[in-house]
Amino acid sequence: MNSFLRETNPLSKYEQNVLLPVLIKGLKQKKGRVNAVTNKQIVEALRGSGLKASERDVCRVINYIRTNDLIMGLMATSSGYYITNCEKEFINYELRLWSREFEIKKVRESIERQRKMLFIPKYKQIF
Repeated sequence: MNSFLRETNPLSKYEQNVLLPVLIKGLKQKKGRVNAVTNKQIVEALRGSGLKASERDVCRVINYIRTNDLIMGLMATSSGYYITNCEKEFINYELRLWSREFEIKKVRESIERQRKMLFIPKYKQIF
């Protein structure tokens, strides 16, 4: 399966019914940056409890948690995931996300332009 489709598909039944509740319960305890937990630590803990999960699975479920407002203030940093109630952290994180979004858009537009120049006859004639 195309990895984009895998990333954007709804959660599987296993992710929805097994991983989601476990991750919500665990992440709700991670208040403050000092209590941050990394994706790798989450996967190790899940596997240690006998659950099947990859880092990609965890990312998908955490993305679902965040985009559906299931845990308010869930941050993602190089230190890991944690909950904040500090508006300054929210603002800084939002600005970092906006910057990443802008850079991804520039790359996408570049790829679209290159595809047209390489594969669409009318564009090839111009260049």
